[in-house]
Amino acid sequence: MKRKMKRVLCVLLSMILIMGLVACSKKGSPANTEVQDQTGSETNEGESLSAYKAGTYKATTKGHNGDLTLEVEFSNDSIVAIKILEHVESAGISDPALERIPEEIVSGQTLNVDTITGATISSKAILAAIEDCVSQAGGNVEALKTKESSQNHSKEETEMTTDVVVIGAGGAGLAAAASAKQHGAEVIVLEKLAMIGGSTGLSGGGISATGTKFQEAEGIEDTKESWMELWKERQATSNPNGKYPDYAAVDKFMDEAVITTEWLVDYVGHEYVSIQGFGLDPVRRLHFAFSDKSTKGGTTLVKSVESFILGKDVKILTETPATELITDNEGNVIGVIAEGKDGKIKINAKKVILAAGGFAKSEELLERFIPAAAGSAELSAAAAGSTGDGILMAEKVGAALYEEPWVIGLGIGSKVAGTGALGMDWTKVYVNEKGERFTSEEIHYAIATNKIMEQEASWLILDSAEINADVVKTLEAAMPTDEVVKAESIKELGEAMGVPVDTFVNTMQTFQEGVETGQDAMGKHKDYLVPVTTSPYYAVKIYPKTMGTFAGVKTDENYSVLREDGTIINNLYAVGENANKVLYNQVYMSGSAVQFAMTSGRLAGEHAAKNLK
Repeated sequence: MKRKMKRVLCVLLSMILIMGLVACSKKGSPANTEVQDQTGSETNEGESLSAYKAGTYKATTKGHNGDLTLEVEFSNDSIVAIKILEHVESAGISDPALERIPEEIVSGQTLNVDTITGATISSKAILAAIEDCVSQAGGNVEALKTKESSQNHSKEETEMTTDVVVIGAGGAGLAAAASAKQHGAEVIVLEKLAMIGGSTGLSGGGISATGTKFQEAEGIEDTKESWMELWKERQATSNPNGKYPDYAAVDKFMDEAVITTEWLVDYVGHEYVSIQGFGLDPVRRLHFAFSDKSTKGGTTLVKSVESFILGKDVKILTETPATELITDNEGNVIGVIAEGKDGKIKINAKKVILAAGGFAKSEELLERFIPAAAGSAELSAAAAGSTGDGILMAEKVGAALYEEPWVIGLGIGSKVAGTGALGMDWTKVYVNEKGERFTSEEIHYAIATNKIMEQEASWLILDSAEINADVVKTLEAAMPTDEVVKAESIKELGEAMGVPVDTFVNTMQTFQEGVETGQDAMGKHKDYLVPVTTSPYYAVKIYPKTMGTFAGVKTDENYSVLREDGTIINNLYAVGENANKVLYNQVYMSGSAVQFAMTSGRLAGEHAAKNLK
């Protein structure tokens, strides 16, 4: 009996010990349904938000210009490092995304980070690749995409004082800052995007000028009179009753352009690698900066000016949009209110220069000012920040707006990705909703934009000839889509397009006759007459493509902003697309937009610095 009792007691003691161990295990075990991540937050999912299989993982995604490859290093409980290995993203434009997104993910231990405005595609590619690596490491992607950053983001108000505030760090703003600093002013530049450059940074960077010392060194004969003659010829193709351009202003601009072109080299330290013509402008007057597959000439240009002004201690505050001009009781501008990354900023200034770009990216302002261009913002090559901020701020303090605003045309565009080469391919055929050709395709790109805007709908026609193999492959990959139709005959193609079939068939027959005789009914040169005879046939919807706007606020010759009554709004200047309508009717002149940005910025910066009180 005693032995039996001893056995029972042993069993009971063993059970008590086991239960105690289980209780301890439940209290401290990581397998509990409520566990903590590295920042102490709990989840009921049965796993840590930050549990990874330690190691380094690699992923490749499609970026803006091609493949982007990166690697992510993990410890057991954190994202240790992110390294971009290979990419072909656009230099300057993608830099903030490539630098900031990995940094914010590592410091915050979260995938809940913002994309970079102006580099959205690059941002999304980086995030997608990092998410892939997190998955490979066994991490919880969805949890990390909603997790708050571990970093503190407290907001506070700041007040600053300077001589000159420049709103916008595109070509005009950077030139204004350089010039103001050159003439003794202290300068702060505000830029609402994460990167500098604006539309200038996205351009080819060519600036037109006549009779420069650089042209002379290469034996190029060019005159202002020649440029002016072309200017008048081009402007005459649009709006016959237009109020602009003011040719006295154009004449002065051409003189000052020579000075600016040489100032950029002699003072700022910029460099031109070639002087070229472009398309239907064969005269070699566009002064180009270095460019390659990943670096646009415009990026090189703005980087030259940025490097110069940073070396002169000019402050550039990115991701800091100006929201309001400060005025005194007499209507004089005395500063700017901006929204910084860490809160509101008030900047007291003696002079303010508006260089915030046009509104080609704002559907709201296109609807208001240029209804004929409504719907074109999506395809615009203008900078993402081109939403008219400077113009609207000036309007609120009484600035007079230029009449007859228009878009800066860049030819035609398609909504099918990968068809950019069609934009200036003069061998193709354009037809409208009536099934008729409405222009020779061999025209200046800005005029092509205007022609497209005159139609209710437009199509580009091509066949399956070997020369079109690449674009046909792209179109096939995009189908089915409302943007492309395909048929085995011209008649069936017209039916698919929804245009008058007989008219369309006749249009294409007439075109084919012109190909055979070398005499095009629309006047296109025989070198660009290519038969459309190989089935299947394709029609692609085309749209006006823009790169900016001719608009802004009225200024005097020093770029001081004017009221409707012609009086000056003291201390306020406007440059670049904030004041460019004076030079144009409705047709852009190659190399003039970047030149005007640089020239107006240079002149306004100098005048502001010399007139500080």
